[in-house]
Amino acid sequence: MEKNTTYKTLEKFSEGKYSWNDYQMVKTWFENIHSFNEAKSFLKVHWNNLSESVSPDGKSLNHIYRQIEYHILLEEKKESKKINLWRIYRQAAAIFLIPVLVFSAWYFFYEKTASDADLAWVEIQAPHSSRIQFSLPDGSSGWLNSGSLLRYNPQFTKKRQVQLSGEAYFEVKASDIFFNVKTSDFDVNVLGTTFNVTAYKDDSFSQVALVDGKVNVTGNNQIFDKTLSPGERLLVYPAENKFNVSNVDTESLTAWKDGLLLLDHEPLELAVKRMERWYNVEIIIEDELLKSYRFKATFEDEPLEEVLKLLSVSTPMNYTFEKRQEDSDGIYKKKRVRIKLKQ
Repeated sequence: MEKNTTYKTLEKFSEGKYSWNDYQMVKTWFENIHSFNEAKSFLKVHWNNLSESVSPDGKSLNHIYRQIEYHILLEEKKESKKINLWRIYRQAAAIFLIPVLVFSAWYFFYEKTASDADLAWVEIQAPHSSRIQFSLPDGSSGWLNSGSLLRYNPQFTKKRQVQLSGEAYFEVKASDIFFNVKTSDFDVNVLGTTFNVTAYKDDSFSQVALVDGKVNVTGNNQIFDKTLSPGERLLVYPAENKFNVSNVDTESLTAWKDGLLLLDHEPLELAVKRMERWYNVEIIIEDELLKSYRFKATFEDEPLEEVLKLLSVSTPMNYTFEKRQEDSDGIYKKKRVRIKLKQ
């Protein structure tokens, strides 16, 4: 007799050959086992071909059975009703040995201490000195800056949420579902717009700059709830519990995605932070007076030494490159540059 779609999907799943969609179907069948006779039939047929106490690789499954039974009994007690599925679930443990080891307590036995989504977040990472373009399942896209990490759930189209550590430029596709960016300092909520978020963990500030549309930004400590218009930037200093909104040239804040290091009257203290990530170096400013000097310049593909040379022309500063040190594991540390006032 020709096997139906349910049997084929379950066979693939039992062999560890399944897609995300296959997994979602099998999960649904198990959560509604009473309604899916094909799934119950498949389990019963295959259970009859298995030993009562020995797994296919010869190892006892008794400890797995006890663990499964424990969770089922807990469920029965919580719901105050009988669930006569022990035999079926025990069969599943033998048939789906590898998937059960991973998912049993979580998916098949309703232990919902967290959402299904928490198990399978997708990560996009931009290594130091790099910028990468990304696309999200809903059609939204953007760029991720050096040393940044973006996480999202495979069920993204149902709940458009990402977690960001670092800097990202977003072009959000319009939808009736809010697009949410979570950072350590605030949440950004939009329906469809273009904006830039900077939220590096080692920075003293974080910011949102709006290019087009509207965004709502809510502080995690509830000190602000602001809606931005195009050309506005929200700057947050979490350690000081301070924030401000100002008009900016957003091009200077988003030029990085086009491979440009654009300094628009930035104080050296902030410019240095961007240069450190751009070139993957450590830059130490030895004199406080230098930190407030401002620069306006655009660089494209210039090496770090060339950039420092050009900056020193308009600023009373000297710079020196230290010899790279080797740690105990034989790995070279970051290149280090020292900047100080000219004598």
